[in-house]
Amino acid sequence: MTTKRCGVYAAAACVLAMGAAGIGVAGAGAPGPDSVRRADGLETRTLASVAILPAVSIDENAAAERRVERAWLAFFGDARTRWMPPDEVRSRLSTAAGEPDGSGGSVESQIWRNGEVDAESAERLARALAVDALLSLRVDRWEFEDGGRGVVELTVALTGADGSRLWRVSGLAGNGGGRRSDQGNFTWDLSWVWDARLEPTDQDRRIGTALYNLLGRWTPELPQGLIEGLPMSPALARVQASGK
Repeated sequence: MTTKRCGVYAAAACVLAMGAAGIGVAGAGAPGPDSVRRADGLETRTLASVAILPAVSIDENAAAERRVERAWLAFFGDARTRWMPPDEVRSRLSTAAGEPDGSGGSVESQIWRNGEVDAESAERLARALAVDALLSLRVDRWEFEDGGRGVVELTVALTGADGSRLWRVSGLAGNGGGRRSDQGNFTWDLSWVWDARLEPTDQDRRIGTALYNLLGRWTPELPQGLIEGLPMSPALARVQASGK
């Protein structure tokens, strides 16, 4: 949706102002780079079924969106909570309630601008999908910094079937690195020359590891109702074993 681009600065402002009504103080022990909000009484909520809404990226990166969707299920798909996968949500919303209702715009637009759906849309979607809550995924950054470091930044929000805002987290993680553009490729007397063949070529692994590092770091911050009974997934085990 190219019309989204004109609101990119407004979207950034929305992220900064995400401590909206109904959300308590930041979760105790939240890692420094992350912002965590949780509603009072969250742990008493029934979250037996949660629909994962199709991920949205700020820069319309469809490949990143799909990777984030798959990674979420890889980490948390074995929990007692029944997750409705994004592909199923897409299919059902295409014939049900996925488009504008005259108030907040389409589901995709709301997630792009606010990182979550509004209360009215949440109630409508949860009713149509017959779930207890909705999970919104927004990819804020998916890129390589100068030097080849893969960086992933996400905003994830959980909205109850009654439209209440239950939980929200945002943060970033990175992996890897290399020579930056401000580092010379040779010395003044040409006694040392940087061999371009030594440049990192594992960008896919770096961005994937950054994503898994982020989800692994967030695991203790998830509402207990979402991960109750969750065995350690192979994805999470790999992150913990790496010590990242």
